[in-house]
Amino acid sequence: MSTDWNNVAQWYDQYLVGEDTYQAQVIAPNLVRLLAPRAGQRILDVACGQGYFARMCADKGAQIVGVDQSTTLIEKAKAQAGANELYITGNAETLDAYKIEPCDTVFSVLALENIKNIAGVMSGIQQVMKPDGKVVFVLLHPAFRIPQHSDWGYDTKRTVQYRRIDKYLSEVNIQIELAPFKGSKDVKKVTTTTFHRSLQWYMKAFRNAGFAITNIEEWISHKTSQPGPRQHAEDTARKEIPMFMAIELKKIGQ
Repeated sequence: MSTDWNNVAQWYDQYLVGEDTYQAQVIAPNLVRLLAPRAGQRILDVACGQGYFARMCADKGAQIVGVDQSTTLIEKAKAQAGANELYITGNAETLDAYKIEPCDTVFSVLALENIKNIAGVMSGIQQVMKPDGKVVFVLLHPAFRIPQHSDWGYDTKRTVQYRRIDKYLSEVNIQIELAPFKGSKDVKKVTTTTFHRSLQWYMKAFRNAGFAITNIEEWISHKTSQPGPRQHAEDTARKEIPMFMAIELKKIGQ
């Protein structure tokens, strides 16, 4: 069961260069607001990729540590790293193995869905986080964005766009084809595994690891449709059905 992103590291790096991405327009401003990075803070980015979000925190003066199992993406992160950035090639499921100094804040963006052993991730976070620290996870919204089990639909009679959900409560391992190779006949297809879990599943996993949810935010897409008969319905649906969910945690008893 592969969750490796080395095969698409170059594509992913180029994708984040754009200014009209979800990462740039939706996730980044909201994440920085929630994290409120500043000088004197020590922040850990779990599954940091090439350091896209970690670098934003470093630019605010925070000391950043990023961990990712992709050697290619970590090398890209190191190539752009400033004085207060440290990047480690490592597995998010074994964070306590890397001797990371205690952190004020831990965050991870669009990564839990691609990690099998969430209990291992949470155990490692427990070890590296200060008692009064906080955790912020950003996920594709688990109620509305389920690969191969959710999609948009359009009701012609009511002229309403809706989100169709075929499966939600069941935990599902889903094989997906990585984006840069879709539709190509010239390049060997590469697949990875994503894991759908319900919000209830995550709640239990966090509680069992000694964390409580202290805040949830739901973020919508920034995109708008081209003029046409369905434009209003599509734009309304985007505003009503969130694309991402941000979950803030603190250790129970803190």
